[in-house]
Amino acid sequence: MLIHETVISAAHDHPDSPALVGPTGDVTTYRELRADVTALADRIRGLTGCGDRIAVASRKQPGTVIAMLATLVAGRCYVPIDPSAPAERQEFILAQSEAKLLITETPTASPVPTINPWGPGPDRPSAAEARPISPDDEAYVLYTSGSTGEPKGVVITHRNARAFVSWAAQMYPLRPGDQVAVHAPLHFDLPVYDLYVGLGGGATLHLVDERTALFPQGLLRFLAEHAITHLYAVPSALTALVNRSTLAADGLPALRRLLYAGEEFRPSALARWLACVPDAAVSNLYGPIETNVITHWPLAGSPASDERVPVGRPVPGAVIALLDPDGIASERAVMEGEIVVAGDCVTPGYLNRPDLTEQAVVRLTTETGAHRYYRTGDIGRRTEDGVLHLLGRRDGLVKTRGFRVELGDIEAALSSHPRVAEVAVLAVPDPATTHELHAVVVPVGVPDDELTAQLLGHCRRKLPSYMVPGHLHLAADVPHTGTGKLARAELTDLVADRSGEAP
Repeated sequence: MLIHETVISAAHDHPDSPALVGPTGDVTTYRELRADVTALADRIRGLTGCGDRIAVASRKQPGTVIAMLATLVAGRCYVPIDPSAPAERQEFILAQSEAKLLITETPTASPVPTINPWGPGPDRPSAAEARPISPDDEAYVLYTSGSTGEPKGVVITHRNARAFVSWAAQMYPLRPGDQVAVHAPLHFDLPVYDLYVGLGGGATLHLVDERTALFPQGLLRFLAEHAITHLYAVPSALTALVNRSTLAADGLPALRRLLYAGEEFRPSALARWLACVPDAAVSNLYGPIETNVITHWPLAGSPASDERVPVGRPVPGAVIALLDPDGIASERAVMEGEIVVAGDCVTPGYLNRPDLTEQAVVRLTTETGAHRYYRTGDIGRRTEDGVLHLLGRRDGLVKTRGFRVELGDIEAALSSHPRVAEVAVLAVPDPATTHELHAVVVPVGVPDDELTAQLLGHCRRKLPSYMVPGHLHLAADVPHTGTGKLARAELTDLVADRSGEAP
């Protein structure tokens, strides 16, 4: 079944169970979910043509989830837009996606027809006849930051979405009675698990409003009050929760499963989390938006302070190879190289950007034949047991003083210090050394005059001299993106403003 069909099936099987709980506590049952989705799908069919893209710009609430599902049921493709994004960005996405309809709760001077299904509106037009949906039809388009400064739309087909959801529903199932926190924004890829595995399994989804998601103590209160059993979030948000809330004292006794993805979870913060939720199963999921999850690694215990957690083994259906600088690719060899992936999970490309698509894909022949691979831009290492370890971004490999340095290794070393809550390392171009290394550290507790020297001494004990940062900046916090990840681009300005700080 397609991903929305599993939700409709669950609604038929569990009509009186709660499906969605909104930020204000309003509950939508599966019976109500099915009726609302069906009604809105009919309305969408009457206003648009088969295969049209429908923009959905609304805050995190049950109606937004219903709009996304209704778009799929109608045989259209949804384009989620962050309603808090600058108007210029929203307008760009509307135009670039060629959306034929905008579903929003906020009055707007949109260049495309707009409907507000949450409020009064005109009579519904007659619904057009539905047509069968092909697995290769577009399901949704997720916009992510582009290197040129313009967002790029990642096309996800029904085949792509089903590849992930089918695997996740078997490996990390959600069932009636499970209480799932939808923490990540709906224009991000993490909620695909929450929505389609959760609603497809009959679970209850609790929508974490945007403000609560940003404040660790408020988020902890939300998770406790709703007795959340399953949580999927990015490590930056989880690190803030363990560092800036009473999680260590209060715990989350109802939590049974914690999944994380999107960036590396530093071992020291991860170990503190594991100590707070000893009864929860924890797994590291890895994969870019263009493929969703392609590897996973269930944790068997707490990692050592200087041990980077593997990204694990490929999920069924994902063909993963490592591509070395000489153009040699292998799915099995013990080696280092760029992680490339083929299979049903891989996007057909970037919407209306064939140039970007061409740059991102490569055709290679490996042990299992010729495949069309997506280049993740991540550098990995495969060990003798077939486990993949993430070394860092292709653009995270820099030269300094003639040596090749992976910024993630320096971050891992610094994060193993007990006084480090969060850390990011930047490489700033320098004519004398190629790059100067700057570390931005959020300390645990109030920093003293000796902390900088202690941290640099810690680095010198763990790293070669050329990898020890030349500049170390203590900060009360580091900037994050709207999806909760570390905003490295903004850190450049912070480093520039504080470039006088040095060991």
